[in-house]
Amino acid sequence: MWCLVNLPNGTTSGVQCDPKKNSQECLEKVCNDLGIICETDYFGLIPVRDAEAAEGDECSAKQWINLRNPLSLHANDRSHPILLSLRVKFWVPAHLILQDSVRRLFYMQARQELLDGHISTSSWATAAHLTALLLQADGYSYDPEKVPANLNVMERASLTGTIDRRQLRRPSKRKCSETDIKRASIASSVTLEDATVETKPKNIYQEYIIRPKFEDVEPEPIPDNFIQMVAKEHETLFKIKMTASSAQYWVLEEISSLNGYGEEVFEGVTISEPSVRCKIDVNPHGLKISKGDEKFNVPFPAMKAAKAIKRSIRLTYMNEEHEEVNLELKLPNHRTAASLYRVVTEKQSFYCCETVRPIVTTQFIRDFKGTIVSMFNEDTELGKRYVFDIQRTCREVYDNARRTLHSRGIEITKVQQECPQVQAEKLDQQLSQEAAESNKLERLVEERILEAVTCIICVDNQMETMFLPCGHIAACRQCAEQCDRCPLCRANIECVQKAFLPPVLRTRRQSSSAQAAVAVAVA
Repeated sequence: MWCLVNLPNGTTSGVQCDPKKNSQECLEKVCNDLGIICETDYFGLIPVRDAEAAEGDECSAKQWINLRNPLSLHANDRSHPILLSLRVKFWVPAHLILQDSVRRLFYMQARQELLDGHISTSSWATAAHLTALLLQADGYSYDPEKVPANLNVMERASLTGTIDRRQLRRPSKRKCSETDIKRASIASSVTLEDATVETKPKNIYQEYIIRPKFEDVEPEPIPDNFIQMVAKEHETLFKIKMTASSAQYWVLEEISSLNGYGEEVFEGVTISEPSVRCKIDVNPHGLKISKGDEKFNVPFPAMKAAKAIKRSIRLTYMNEEHEEVNLELKLPNHRTAASLYRVVTEKQSFYCCETVRPIVTTQFIRDFKGTIVSMFNEDTELGKRYVFDIQRTCREVYDNARRTLHSRGIEITKVQQECPQVQAEKLDQQLSQEAAESNKLERLVEERILEAVTCIICVDNQMETMFLPCGHIAACRQCAEQCDRCPLCRANIECVQKAFLPPVLRTRRQSSSAQAAVAVAVA
């Protein structure tokens, strides 16, 4: 059976898999095609139909395919290929990613989520910095001639309005396709060119503009000089000679503290108060719960238990007063409740535990046929469906990746660990030191030139006479009239003739004298 897998970089990978084997085979084949040797635990697969049902919002409640279960569970018609999407399931800091190919996929997904607004900043200054990093990461070098003027009224209105950029996309062609050829042609995810408006932007800066989201505060209008803010940040990155790979690294580092980073959103109602809406954002740090007007965070170490029963789920955690609290929710359907239960359990195990506990790896359910057979044979594998597919924790994935790369003799690429701001400060300091040394050398040269054209007798006026017959130029006119012998060679002076110094030396002499006079006057 063929599987068409959409990749974060906008391309599609086709692999042939055995539907009777687990879905892990499909993920490993796709990663091998991308040159990913290890670190496959960071990724997961989602059915394309789930993305369509969510109207393209793949950053809300994803229905991750369980990689330990057979791939045939997701094939409605074996005569057609299965349409899947490869996405980052577990977001980790950029310094823990050891392969460039993995970091590239992380960046491509982060880039798209930034431009779509799933990951958002809280200020226009941060948005300008991230926009410049995206430009540098995509290989656009700073060119002052290509920096546009300020945004016009229509462009400012489109950025400050409430219209989501995803609403400006063209309708998905996938819904209108019936044949295999059309299925293959539209399997790739929407690219940046497909996400543009009918009128093409005038410059590359406008294509990369990131809009911040202001929560619980009054929204700030876009600054008049926002394009110039981006250009200034882009110029700084160009001056420090930041490479594209380094820019990708720092994009991932910067977004790790932003809203929406690695979040999966679930919405439901509380069982005790059905009129109260409750939203749970599951992120790499824990749960962000919004219940009515109340908002609070529950870190993963504070989670004690999670239990899902049909459409309902109960979360047990410790609050700030070290009291045990139960939160019972009713979700739209059984599938969403099972997804929330799975996401909370897997992310807590991945980010907080030293190893995955057996209670997680061995948990399973059975279908109807398997349940009947298990009454007579408890060890049967018929109809067994694993609930979780997590194999390793974050620490174990990192350690395993280092050992694998070392055993194969692959060198781990080192990325600049200093942030762009520190590099820019060091560059400015270096340039300041070079300018100071250059000024010091310039002053020394000026002093030597001043000494060379100053009368050696009075040490005040400029040399302007030549003694004959020796030919020495050593004194001004007043001092030369009082000399009988040359002060340099002691030869008798027969004639004193006026000497003309080069114009450059006379100019330097006059400017130096003027500066000295100003310094004396100030003192």
